[in-house]
Amino acid sequence: MPTFTSPVSVANFQVYLKDTSTDTTLLAFYQTLLNNATEAVYTWLDRDYTASASKTDIFWGDDTQFHAPRHQSTAFTSWTYTDLSGTLTNPGTSDLITRANGFLVQTKTHTFVSQAEHTLTYTQPSTLTCPEQVMRVITEIASIQFEQSNQGAGSLGLMVASSKDGVSDERERFLDLSQLHKDMLRPYKRYPV
Repeated sequence: MPTFTSPVSVANFQVYLKDTSTDTTLLAFYQTLLNNATEAVYTWLDRDYTASASKTDIFWGDDTQFHAPRHQSTAFTSWTYTDLSGTLTNPGTSDLITRANGFLVQTKTHTFVSQAEHTLTYTQPSTLTCPEQVMRVITEIASIQFEQSNQGAGSLGLMVASSKDGVSDERERFLDLSQLHKDMLRPYKRYPV
């Protein structure tokens, strides 16, 4: 089940498909297709554009006052860390501030303790919007899924039979995004630093 709600509305998807249906079952199916396409795109990008979403980073401290969160942050919900002896410490969030438009977190007086596993929970900005190019790819992938569902395929996957030591099994291998879609999304992809 997808974990993201699509930034593309069903109404916009219907315009793309040139569909004017008001059937609630079909509209719910469109929403499912859009959510599945959003999941595929956000997974490939390694980021999402869900406004006010809660995110959690788990990372090892390095005795500095800085951490680059996986997503843009605005407000902090909690910050705890566990040292190698298993002691849980809760320094609170009042010591945390954002820098670089939310792409950097700084502590005012503490450091992110070395050899400790830090858990930082924060929210993304409420003004966060999905770029048009990303929404276009989501729409195109959802339309591909819709087209395949009309042909009885129903997903972007293939059944692959494999055999190991005389024992055969079947598994599903999902197709990756097309090269065109990857090229369109590449400027928005999150790359590890």
